Parts: sequence; C-alpha cells; structure tokens
Amino acid sequence: MAHDKGAAKNLDVVTAEQILVRRDAVTLLQYLRDHSVIGTQATGNLPLQAIREINARLVPPMILDEQIGDKIFHLRSEEQAGRIYFSHILADVGGLIRGGRARRLRLTRNGEQFLAGDAAYQVWTLFDTWWHRVNWMIAYPYTGLGKALPSGFSSRVLQHLKRLPVDERLPFVTFADQMIAETGLTWGSADPTFHHIALHGAVHRMVIGILADFGAVKEYYRDKPLGKGTIKELAEFRITPFGRALLEALG
Repeated sequence: MAHDKGAAKNLDVVTAEQILVRRDAVTLLQYLRDHSVIGTQATGNLPLQAIREINARLVPPMILDEQIGDKIFHLRSEEQAGRIYFSHILADVGGLIRGGRARRLRLTRNGEQFLAGDAAYQVWTLFDTWWHRVNWMIAYPYTGLGKALPSGFSSRVLQHLKRLPVDERLPFVTFADQMIAETGLTWGSADPTFHHIALHGAVHRMVIGILADFGAVKEYYRDKPLGKGTIKELAEFRITPFGRALLEALG
C-alpha cells in the first residue's frame, strides 16, 4: 500500500525525527534489508537472535531480560519485545515487508520507499497504517472487549479528538467517559467497578497511549495509592501541535 507523501506536508520534520516509533521502524527495516532473517515456523515472528540484534541498535534499547530477586526471566518471544513487535506489526500490515512463516522477511518496494522518505513521511505512513489498517485491540488484548471494537470506533475517536483544543491539559477520566459513551465501548463483566476500570484502561492503551508514542499527545501522570505504595495513573493529557497536524492529515 503506497502512502500519499502530500499528506505529510504539514508535519514538522524536526519533531518527526525524534518520534520513537519512527526510529524503531527504521531500525527494524534497515536490519531486515541488510540481514537474512527467516520468520519463525509457528508464527512468522522474528527469531530471538534477530530480536536481540535489532534491540542492540535501538536508541534507547529495551531491557529484554528481567531479574526479580535471584531469578532472571529471559526473553521468550517477539511479543515480549514490545517496541519491536509493534514496529513489525506496522511494517507487515502497512505493506513495508513481505515474508513470514519459515520465509525470509524482505522489504517491499513500499518499504524501500519508506526508508528513502523523510521523517515526516515515515511518521505519517506508520500513523496512517495504525489508524486505518491495524486492529487496535492488539494494544489491549483482553477478552472482555469481545471479538471486535464497536463499528466506527476509530472514526468517532478521531472526530472527538479533532474538536479538542491544542496545548491544553485535559482530564483523562472525562475524555475516557466521553469516548465510552460516544462509541458504545463495552466490557463483558458483571462487576460494574471492574467494568469501569477496564474500559478506562482500554481507552488509555488503545488511544492516548498510542498517540503519545507518535508524539501526538503529552501524558501527565500522578501517584495513586495502592497497598503500602503507589502506582502511576494517567491524570491528564494535551494534544501537541504535531498531534493536531497528524489528526488533521487523517481527513
């Protein structure tokens, strides 16, 4: 799928160059261009050696092995390497690569065009792919959402986001409640308390969290008491000028 370079004309190139999603995707594609990588036989995912080598090229790299107490938990699958997994999905669904199960992963003509483009075009290509072609439920893969999001979910989210002011801090809870009501998003649970928490988590992960990854919003967290300690809870967000340009480019 070729992407219209004209749609990226209003995006700031300097800002686009710093977007982590773009840098990760470029690193992945460059690695696949320069190395012979065979997708795993079961899923077509990247083999562990390739994941580790790609991760070493990321800036900053991820922590792939976690030590808890005396035990070290080693990377076991691509899904556990979140940023690489996300880049792989965008590249695959966006037609930037071909190959898969027991087949070499190669760049397509669109993938070569992507690497040859400027940063604004690259961010736009990935963002447009996410918005229109990827199943958003990969960002919140829990069975309570059912088999699919409500019809027109992404369109309603876009319409609402485009009505919001730029560079103004907005309460996340208010936004989440509005999105739940406007889109008909539901959760399959008899517990109304958990229902509310789960749906807020879905809006956070599928909408605000992804937009933050693309530099479209800035998130603001607060400490929430939990047991004897605290956890970070999303309190507010603001749409950035770069984010407004991205959203407007979607049409």
